[in-house]
Amino acid sequence: MRKLILFMHMSLDGYVSAADQGADWGSADSSADIFASVVPKLIQDADTLLLGRPLSDELLGYWLNLEAKTPDAPKQELAYARWATEARKVILSKQDEKPKWPNTEIHLVKDDHGMVKAVSAVKNAPGKNIVVHGGVRTARALARLGLVDEYQLVIHPVILGSGLSIFTGVKDITPLKLKGVVSLTGGALVATYVPANTA
Repeated sequence: MRKLILFMHMSLDGYVSAADQGADWGSADSSADIFASVVPKLIQDADTLLLGRPLSDELLGYWLNLEAKTPDAPKQELAYARWATEARKVILSKQDEKPKWPNTEIHLVKDDHGMVKAVSAVKNAPGKNIVVHGGVRTARALARLGLVDEYQLVIHPVILGSGLSIFTGVKDITPLKLKGVVSLTGGALVATYVPANTA
């Protein structure tokens, strides 16, 4: 079975979004370094992008149009944009609707049972790894239901004090083991964790 990899940015105190939604707390230097040092391996081993419905328009609208709108974007970002365009895109939605993007399918998810069924079907299909960027509600559900095979967390050197966590709702202690750490320009780290029971 292929892996579901949750790739998220977070603060040192574990928030993926500040309480002030307009706050700018990520580092531009770290962002450029991520595309140069971490993302190439991530997309080399994956062929599917899984997203929650609220995030899909924003994320796909940006990346699937990047090359046409900004052909002089950094080459690593263009490589990700091309991967996202070609990848199988799975959107988890509470509404039965037609996909807006090419090579995209909608999976109707109205409850935990539907989430487990939809994600398990994607994981059991032939192919490479599955990358998830969120949004927050989708990431929370995946973590709470034990559907994440690997966490790749970009930890920024900032304390937000409050905000949104992807681990809200996790009831049981979930031991993880560290698979690797990459240091980025600007002081951020990419920490990769897998469930402790992973062989």
